Amino acid sequence: MKMAFSKGKRIEDETSKRIVDLAVNIGCREGVDALTVTRLCRELNCDRRVIYNRFRDIGEINLIVAGRCNEELMEKAGAAMNPQLSFYDNLIALLGAALAYIYDRKAHFQHYTTLYQVTNEGVQNEFLQMLTDLVEKGKTTGDVSPQTDSCKAAQNIWIIVTAISGMLAANANYQYQDGLDTMLYGVEAVLSYMRP
Repeated sequence: MKMAFSKGKRIEDETSKRIVDLAVNIGCREGVDALTVTRLCRELNCDRRVIYNRFRDIGEINLIVAGRCNEELMEKAGAAMNPQLSFYDNLIALLGAALAYIYDRKAHFQHYTTLYQVTNEGVQNEFLQMLTDLVEKGKTTGDVSPQTDSCKAAQNIWIIVTAISGMLAANANYQYQDGLDTMLYGVEAVLSYMRP
């Protein structure tokens, strides 16, 4: 966790941890607009200096929240995959783990769950890279057509996951099973173009 400095000394203490934990809770459950220094101070019953002695600004706190969510998502996704499973079963396990994480966290997915980089191939993040690698592996096992553009296939699947995730995060009446079924239906449509 990267902290700011107060009088030349780095402050990494229990208060810093409490600030980040609260920020993760607010950001994931209510969205980036709800996460403000004023809100953190009110809920922690502290002065603004407590926050600014530890963090540069709310932007730095948002990056820390995104980093935490990204780490948690990647851990859940990685744990769901099994080298003994088929390409299809691993893909479904990976996407199911991602959706379950988002649902449990009520994560405002597009902003917090992954850290994005813009590359020549488009927008990338660790989860997209994991999907791309899985599609590439599917090509070597014969489960995916060799002509499939792995990056584009992963991006299309990612669009489906983020759309459903956003609906789950924003709508308390949208049930997890409905979201999962809709996501799998959309993913199956993409898979039908990838099959050899």
